[in-house]
Amino acid sequence: MASLRASRSQTVVKLTVVPCPPVVEVLIKRPDVKYQLGFSVQNGVICSLLRGGIAERGGVRVGHRIIEINNQSVVAVPHEKIVTLLASSVGEIHMKTMPTSIFRLLTGQDVPHYL
Repeated sequence: MASLRASRSQTVVKLTVVPCPPVVEVLIKRPDVKYQLGFSVQNGVICSLLRGGIAERGGVRVGHRIIEINNQSVVAVPHEKIVTLLASSVGEIHMKTMPTSIFRLLTGQDVPHYL
């Protein structure tokens, strides 16, 4: 953003908008609780991901905020409950996630910066 402001008025700036739906649907196939999900979560945000694990293969992405688990919203759910829900889930685990930056904008936690 500072680069745009610092550019001269005669400078041509080309921006490319890449369409990307904000909500990502994830499907984790976990046959039994003895299998690790392969990711860590803190306050609903995916912090780390085990490479090659069932979560990565299912579409989990670092930096995304979990907004739904098995058709149940977890937007206002405490961290401990999210962990318990994930730890006890088996079979097909359906999650919806979105980039944390978009989640924070949509929930009013961040204010957009207009140029």
